[in-house]
Amino acid sequence: MRAAETVTWRETPIFYSLMAMMSLGRPRFSADQPVLDTFVGSGFSVLAHTEDEIVVGGIEQISRKRPVIRLERPDVASFRNFDEPGCVKIGFNFRFMDGRLTTETRVIATDARSRRLFSLYWIVIRPGSGLIRHVWLRAIRRRTRLFHSQSLTRCNPA
Repeated sequence: MRAAETVTWRETPIFYSLMAMMSLGRPRFSADQPVLDTFVGSGFSVLAHTEDEIVVGGIEQISRKRPVIRLERPDVASFRNFDEPGCVKIGFNFRFMDGRLTTETRVIATDARSRRLFSLYWIVIRPGSGLIRHVWLRAIRRRTRLFHSQSLTRCNPA
């Protein structure tokens, strides 16, 4: 879980490049910044954090500017209960269970129009979204191996 929280954009160059393209070639974040911190800094919130799971969520209005709505109390219940029309709620997690780290993203629209508009958007971004998940998980795996090898080095000095 520590690797999931600390992996940086530099460790996910494909993801970094896709985000740079979305911001017209000028990413608003450092390559050395943790990826998860960027999401939290841009309006998403950590809704739950346990030893084996991190749940992150954000709410965006369906509009040309797609402004993010910040919850007064960012927790799972507030996120779940939000129902203002014209929005989509986006949640994703990292869960470590049975020796495997997984991630899942869920999106729910607050009304039928938002659902239709997001469906069109999803058709365009779906391939990139899947690629991003694989790149991010691979970077976390590499970082986990690095943590593990550093731990072994400290425990068994040469």
